[in-house]
Amino acid sequence: MRLTLLAAFLLVSFSPAALADAASARNDDQLRAEPSPAAANVGRVAANARLDVLERKGFWAKVKSANATGWLKLSSLNLETRPAEGASSLSTLSGLASGRTGSGNVVSAAGTRGLSAGELRAARPDYAALAEVKKLAVAPAQADVYAAAGGLTPRSVAYLPASKAGGS
Repeated sequence: MRLTLLAAFLLVSFSPAALADAASARNDDQLRAEPSPAAANVGRVAANARLDVLERKGFWAKVKSANATGWLKLSSLNLETRPAEGASSLSTLSGLASGRTGSGNVVSAAGTRGLSAGELRAARPDYAALAEVKKLAVAPAQADVYAAAGGLTPRSVAYLPASKAGGS
């Protein structure tokens, strides 16, 4: 009986329903009607505004602010996980296992994950490494011989059409 009660408590405490996601806006931003940069604006959020995350879809989150509800890119949010009202604080232990507790963690990746803005600004080219890579280059004739030995055949691929302005 005691084991059954403990199991039920743990299931409720660690369930996704027991967690509500909170966030704050990184900057002043537009809320969108849909998870798309081309969607209509439905409101604004100010930097550091407290938000409730209602839903996630890809790199987007549907959020509710004090004034409006709409979609923001995940990279525009500082996420934090908190127990829902009435939930056990033990429910945050599930976040420890995933590494997604606390504030300031963004779940989307844009090619610079793990690098701070300062590290990106301070980055410098590594010319020595570039020289080493250039030593590995082969002449087109050598590449053709290698491809033929591997049974590869040439194939023409058309360029993609130019993107429309404002798309991302």
